[in-house]
Amino acid sequence: MKRREFITNAGGGLATISTLAAASTLPSPAIAQGKKQWTAVSAFGKAGLLGQALNEFAKFVKEASRGRLTIKVYHAGELVKPFEAVDAVQSGTAQMGYGAPYYWAGKSDSISFVAAMPYGLNAQEQNAWCYYGGGIEISDKAAYNPLGLKFLPMGNTGNQMGGWYAKPISKVKDLKGLKFRMPGLGGEILKTFGTNVVLLPGSEVLPALTSGAIDGTEWIGPAADMGKGLFKVVKNYYYPGWHEPGTILDGFFDLKEWEKLDSELKQIIYRGSVATNMFILSKFQAINNSALQKLVKDHGVKLNNYGDELINAIGSRAPEVMTNIASKSADAKLLYNHIVKFRSTMVDWSSYSEGAFLKARVAANFKPI
Repeated sequence: MKRREFITNAGGGLATISTLAAASTLPSPAIAQGKKQWTAVSAFGKAGLLGQALNEFAKFVKEASRGRLTIKVYHAGELVKPFEAVDAVQSGTAQMGYGAPYYWAGKSDSISFVAAMPYGLNAQEQNAWCYYGGGIEISDKAAYNPLGLKFLPMGNTGNQMGGWYAKPISKVKDLKGLKFRMPGLGGEILKTFGTNVVLLPGSEVLPALTSGAIDGTEWIGPAADMGKGLFKVVKNYYYPGWHEPGTILDGFFDLKEWEKLDSELKQIIYRGSVATNMFILSKFQAINNSALQKLVKDHGVKLNNYGDELINAIGSRAPEVMTNIASKSADAKLLYNHIVKFRSTMVDWSSYSEGAFLKARVAANFKPI
């Protein structure tokens, strides 16, 4: 399948997915007698950026295919529960699912590595890995195809915040006995420090925090966290998001249904997924700072750095935990090694470019005129 570069609108403002994925270079699909209608199920709610993005994706596919393929979207809880999206696609109830790869860790030893690896790749590096480093292909081979699924990245949260805590933490000992909501590989690391890690869908996070069922939670970043109202319950907000330096959201498709599609429909879905990926990452980048300012200035949120003791202790533990998880299966080992090798090609350049620039940028105090 050829991967043509999508065209963005050069005008101001944030383009819609349909605009970002404008099919000006796509051949016009022939009007076929048979039209396909797919069902998509999501692990995320209808409200907010992720619900909007999935709706936009479905709209684009319908318009670009001239109605040859339509996708009926069901958000979390509308057809199946959030963590049942993979089950729905595997059973044939749906042909497409949408979520975060680590939500499906119970089905695969390898799949959490697709989402994010603690102290691993940031969002831009993940995009480089997916589109130019064989990331999509290796994820299919080692995680999705064995489940009867086809994978495409469909969003990235960017670097996340570290999380919300009912009480301040500063020492490694503070992690022991803590009831903390953190999915994915980051949660596996915390378990080794005695943390009681809890996995909850988004809809259950605020109630659990309010009732005291959990002592803290990570979610995404300032904009999404503010929208969920986490600041109403706890005020201690920590950074950096060591656990998820960039988190891939996954679009996954019934592999048999995917293989039935002709090349044009595959290309349309691929284009839509790339645009969705860019749309979500760009939107989070655009709105997170203003949300962070509101959390601090209007809602009394206290920003806290984890500090060297915690960051270094967790970072030192991360390779041990990751290799233990990767050793559980041949697929997990394959995917882990692929990511680690790609990471080694990113570290120097990212340090010399983005890392050094961010330190240098504070020297220039620009102001509007």
